[in-house]
Amino acid sequence: MAYKPGDVISNRYRILDRLGSGAHGVVYRARDLETRGELALKFLGEGKGLDPDLSRRMEREAVAMARLRGTSAVYVHGIATAQDGMLYVAMEMLYGQDFEAYLAQAEKIGGRIKAARLLEILRPVTSTLEQAHRQGIIHRDLKPSNVFIVDPAKGGGVRLLDFGLAKMLDASTLTTDGMIAGTPSYIAPEAWRGASRELDHRIDVYALGVIVFRSLSGRLPPPSSNLLEICQWATTGDRPSLHALRPSLPRSMDVWIDKALAVSPDERFPSISSAFSALEAILVARPASPF
Repeated sequence: MAYKPGDVISNRYRILDRLGSGAHGVVYRARDLETRGELALKFLGEGKGLDPDLSRRMEREAVAMARLRGTSAVYVHGIATAQDGMLYVAMEMLYGQDFEAYLAQAEKIGGRIKAARLLEILRPVTSTLEQAHRQGIIHRDLKPSNVFIVDPAKGGGVRLLDFGLAKMLDASTLTTDGMIAGTPSYIAPEAWRGASRELDHRIDVYALGVIVFRSLSGRLPPPSSNLLEICQWATTGDRPSLHALRPSLPRSMDVWIDKALAVSPDERFPSISSAFSALEAILVARPASPF
C-alpha cells in the first residue's frame, strides 16, 4: 500500500513525503509525534508487504543494523507492523547525498575524487564492515549508492546503508542456490556461480575493490554493461589497469586492484581491514624530505 502525506503510522509517525524506492522497499520521511523529530520509515514495496520471504529479509536487515549500533551503519530505532499489516523499519533521517551522486557531481565537471578524500569516506565504511564481519554479517550489496555522505550542516560523517541483502552466517540463508543477489558490476565471481551458501565476507572485499576502481577512474572495471559479459569478465577476465586510466596514481594501485578483484576469494585480501590498510599505505601522501 502507498502512503500519502498526513497518514499516521502506528498512531505515532506522520508521513511527510516519499523519499524514494528500491527493488523491494519504499522509504518515507516522517515525523515522530512523540519526540517531534524527523525519521525515515522503510516499508516493503507495493504488492510485496505480505511476502513472507521479503518480510524476513527486512527483519534481518533491521537486526543487522541494530547489531552494528555505534558504527557508521544507519541507526535503527525499531521494527514494527503498521495498522494495515505492513512491516516497516524506523531509521534515522539522513540529509546529504549518496556517494554515487557525489562522484557523479565531480565527474560532471571533469573532476575525479582525490585519494585523500576517498580514504576519508571509506575509512568508517570499512571499519563498520569489519565489525559486521566479526559478527557474521555480510553486506552483499556494497556500492557507492549505499554509502551516504551526511551534510556537514547536519553533523557530517558517513553512513553505510541498506543491509537488505545481508547474509548472517549464524542464520538460515534467504537466497537459494542458483539465485544471484546484488548489483551486477559489484557481484563477486563466486556469487555469479550461484553457490549462496558458500559466500563469505570476501564478497564485500571484492565490492570494495570495485568501489575504489570506479571512484578513482570514473568508470566501472567490467568492460561492458551487458549482464552476460559482466559475468564472464568477473569469473575469467583480466582486471584493467587503474594506473593507465589515471597515471598520477602509483603503479602499485594495479597490484591492489588485482588482489581485491581476484577471481578466487582465497587470493583476495583476507579481510576488509587488511584491504583498506593496504590501500591507505599506497595512497597516503608521504611527507617531502626536508633535506
